[in-house]
Amino acid sequence: MDLHLDFPVWVGPYVMGETPFMVAVGKVYPSANEMNVDPIELVQFHTLRINQLNHFREKARDIRTIIGLYHGKDKALFKKQVEAFLGTKEGDSLALQDVNATLYKFLSFVFLPFLHHGEITGFVNEFTEFMMQLAGARNAAFNEFVSHLDDTKFLKNIQRDCLALYPKIYDAELPLRPALFLDFVHGYERNKIAARVSNEEFGTYKDLYKDLAEVFGRQLILVAGINNLVGRGHHDSFAKPEHGNPLSSLDKFADKTLTDKFKYLDECWYKVDKEVIDTSVRNAIAHYTARYDEVSQVITYFPEKEGVRQERGEQMYFLDFMRMILQLFREVHYLHHVIKALFFYEYLVLGKKEEGA
Repeated sequence: MDLHLDFPVWVGPYVMGETPFMVAVGKVYPSANEMNVDPIELVQFHTLRINQLNHFREKARDIRTIIGLYHGKDKALFKKQVEAFLGTKEGDSLALQDVNATLYKFLSFVFLPFLHHGEITGFVNEFTEFMMQLAGARNAAFNEFVSHLDDTKFLKNIQRDCLALYPKIYDAELPLRPALFLDFVHGYERNKIAARVSNEEFGTYKDLYKDLAEVFGRQLILVAGINNLVGRGHHDSFAKPEHGNPLSSLDKFADKTLTDKFKYLDECWYKVDKEVIDTSVRNAIAHYTARYDEVSQVITYFPEKEGVRQERGEQMYFLDFMRMILQLFREVHYLHHVIKALFFYEYLVLGKKEEGA
């Protein structure tokens, strides 16, 4: 089966007149009632996002090229390419803060169909205010933290890792379309709804989920450092966990597994959605085994080490997996804005003028 549809097809007996489109519209009624809007409006909004995807998918190669140019030495060429793509004027300044502003303007525009723009705008404003208050209250410690991120090149490296993920999202945009539709399906829960999407090979996208999880785990280093500043006045100062000893430094936190990292984010300023990361799926993909049945679109994964045996498998639908990719990308994008804000603090407050300065 090769559906190539913009919304899921729910599995069930055929009913005359119930086209896939009509069934999909019916699924959004509870969400529409909760939001006090016409369900057709939600479907129309989904259609708008699909039209945006149709436009940008034709430019996927240009998007990849422009992101690549940001890393090059010719920043003027990067800005000119963004201007040509967006139809805007970005000015002649090649100051680091202005080049970065162009980059994030480009990302926000091009990847808007995958994101919740209003929520991201709110988060950016709230974090910027929060960061400046923290920098004012603990100025020396905050400056030391940002300088440490610069000296170790961590901030630059994690930005590069984030940027490498964005073109891959457009590589996966076709099976992500039905996952986007689930934004409007009230009470959608993984493994609860049998629905199908375009029948893509699972192996094509499992590495994308693994890469997203890896970058997200490294972004948590920033979350932890800021959390330590808030709670204990220094980025290396961790609280004692319920079991064991506190970590001695942010470097020690960086070496922890993704699952263990959550244990050290006590009363965290950033509300990490742990449902975004299914560690059993992530571990099965990264270390163990996962199988995909193309007919049923069911993924069977084996999250535990069983020697030569594989008896304790768990299952999920391919649609669920693509939904997990979408949600994790959104989380990575949120935290990418933390990276952006720290760069601007470095440029505008600490006065860094050029790369390597």
